[in-house]
Amino acid sequence: MSVLKGKSDLKDDLKALVDVNKVENNSRWGRRGPAKKVKPKAIWPTIKRILSYLGPAKIAIVFIIIALIAATILNTLIPTLFSFAIDEYIVTREYDGLLRIALFMIAFAAINALVRYLSRFFMVRISQNAIAKIRSDAFDSLLDAPVSYFDEKGAGDINSRISNDVELINNAMAQSLVQFVNTLIVLVGVTVLMIRLNWALSLIVFAFMPILFGMIIFISKKSRKYFMDQQVSLASLNGIIEEDITGLEVVKLYNHEPEMIDEFARENETLKNASFKAQLYSGLLWPFIHFFNNLIYLSVVAVGGFLYLQFGVSFVSIGDISGVSQYSRQFIQPISQIGQLFNTLMQGIAGAERVFEMMDTTSEYEPDETEALAHVEGKLTFEHVDFSYVEGTPILKDITFQADPGSIIAIVGPTGGGKTTLIKLLNHFYELNGGAIKIDDVDIKHVQRDALRKRIGIVLQDTHLFKGSIYENIRYGDLDATSEEVIDAAKKCGAHDFITKLPDRYDTLVLEGGQNFSQGERQLISIARTLLNDPDLLILDEATSSIDTRTEAKIQASLNVLMKNRTSIVIAHRLQTIQNADQILVIKEGALIEQGTHDTLLLEKGFYSDLYHAQFAL
Repeated sequence: MSVLKGKSDLKDDLKALVDVNKVENNSRWGRRGPAKKVKPKAIWPTIKRILSYLGPAKIAIVFIIIALIAATILNTLIPTLFSFAIDEYIVTREYDGLLRIALFMIAFAAINALVRYLSRFFMVRISQNAIAKIRSDAFDSLLDAPVSYFDEKGAGDINSRISNDVELINNAMAQSLVQFVNTLIVLVGVTVLMIRLNWALSLIVFAFMPILFGMIIFISKKSRKYFMDQQVSLASLNGIIEEDITGLEVVKLYNHEPEMIDEFARENETLKNASFKAQLYSGLLWPFIHFFNNLIYLSVVAVGGFLYLQFGVSFVSIGDISGVSQYSRQFIQPISQIGQLFNTLMQGIAGAERVFEMMDTTSEYEPDETEALAHVEGKLTFEHVDFSYVEGTPILKDITFQADPGSIIAIVGPTGGGKTTLIKLLNHFYELNGGAIKIDDVDIKHVQRDALRKRIGIVLQDTHLFKGSIYENIRYGDLDATSEEVIDAAKKCGAHDFITKLPDRYDTLVLEGGQNFSQGERQLISIARTLLNDPDLLILDEATSSIDTRTEAKIQASLNVLMKNRTSIVIAHRLQTIQNADQILVIKEGALIEQGTHDTLLLEKGFYSDLYHAQFAL
C-alpha cells in the first residue's frame, strides 16, 4: 500500500504490511495445527453485555413486556374459563352462559395473538439496531487493534467474527428475548392459576420439575461448549477457504489441488464433529420435554380421575381435572419453546463471546501518545533498537543510525534480515523490546500514531488496489485533491500514458486487488498515490522491482524529485539504484554490520562489496 494516512486507513493497508515477514503461526502442510479451542466464559455477563446494546430501546421493551404480561394473563385465563364452563354451564346446559364464555375465550386468544405479533415486530427492529451497533463497535475495535492481533488471529477468524458470529447474536436476540420474557410470565401466571384451581393436582405437575430443569441445565452446559468449538472450527475453515482462493493460481501452478482438498476435508471433518455434538446435545431437549409433557398430562388425568372416584366432586371436579391438565400443557409449553430456541441461544452466546473478545483487544492507540507531529523536518534516529516478533527469537539487534533531514538512506541485505521490519517499527506497528526511534528528536512512542502515519508515505513491493476506479485509487492519497492534481501525479510517475490508452481512462474500474492490471501497472498507480499524498518522510520498499527497465528509468527521475528535500528510506536489492544514497545500511541477520556511502563500503571490501560485485558478475 502506498500511503498510510492514520487509523482510518489501517484497514486497507494492513494486509500488505502484515504479510511481509509474517510469523508462521498459520503455515501450511502440517504446521497449521488444529483450531485452538476456547473455553466458554460465564453466560450471564455475556447476556448482560448484549442487553446493554439495547440502549434507549429498553423503555420500549418495558412497554412490550407490560403488553405481554397483560396478553399472557388473558391467555392463561382460558383454561380457567373452560373449567368454569364445564362445571357451571355444560353440566347444567345453560347455553347462553356457555356462549358468553366462548366469546371471552376467543377474544382473549385474539388479543394474545395480536400482542405477540406486534412484540415480535418491534423486537426485530430493536434487535437490528442493537446488532448494527455491535457490528460497528466490533469493526471500530478491529481498526484500533495492534498489528500483532492480526498476526495471531488471521483473516479467516476475524472475518468469521464480524460476519457469522454477529449474525448469531442477531438471531438469538430477535428470537429469544421476547420468548424468554414470555416464558417467565407464563410460568408465574400458570403456577398461580393452577394452584388456585386445585392445589392437589398442581403438586403432581411440580413434582416433575426438578428432574426437568436438572436435565436442561446439564444439556445446556454440554451443548454450549460444543457450540463454541463449532464457531472456532468454522473460523478456521473460513481461513482455509480465503487463503486457497487468494492463492489459487499458485495452487494450480504446483498441482496442489489434492493437498488443498485434503486440508479442507480435515478441517471440515473437525467442524462436522463439533457441530454434530452441539446439535446432538441441544437436540436432546425437545424429545425429553415432549416425553415429560405427555407424562405429566397423563399423570394429572389419572390421579385426578382416581381422586374424583374416591372423594367425589367436593375434592376434585371434572372441570378441575380438565383445567389443571390444560395448565400442565401451558406450563410445559414455554419450557418446550426454550428447548426449540436453545440452539439459537447457545450459538448466540458463543458468537457473542468471540465478538466481545475481539472488542476487548487492547487498542494500539495509547493514551500517552500526546504529540501531534503536524510537520516533520526529517531527522530520523534509531537508538539501540531491539525487536522480536516471538519472545526469544530476535529479529533486530542493537540497530543504531541517524538520518539528517532531506537525506536518502538505503537499506540492503539478504532476504529475511529485518529490512521490512524497520518500516513496520517506524510506523509504530509494534512495540520495541529495547531502544528508541525518534523523529525530529521526539520518541515516536509519544507521537499519536495516526498523526505519525499521516506524515509517512510508503510504496511497497507488493501494492494493493481497491475496488473502484483508477481515479479513486490515486485520489486515495489525498481525498481533497482536485482532478488536475490527480492527473498531474499520474503524469509525474508515468502512469498517465497507460491509463489514457484504456477505454474508460481514469474511470476504468479496478477489480478486487487490481487483478485486471499487471503488477507494474499496479505499482505505477501506487506511486502516483504516494506522489499525491506529498509526505514528509518517504519509504520505498523495492518500489520499482516489478517495473521493466525502460519504465524504471522513466520514473526514476520523478522519484528523485519526490525524494528531494525529504528524508527517504529506500530498501533495494538492485544496488545500482542506490549508489547515490547519502548513507547505506547493511542489515544481516538482524544486525547492522556495515554503514557508509557506496564508495566507502566498496573500499572496505566487506559484505556490501561482495554483494555488489556478485550482482554485476551475473
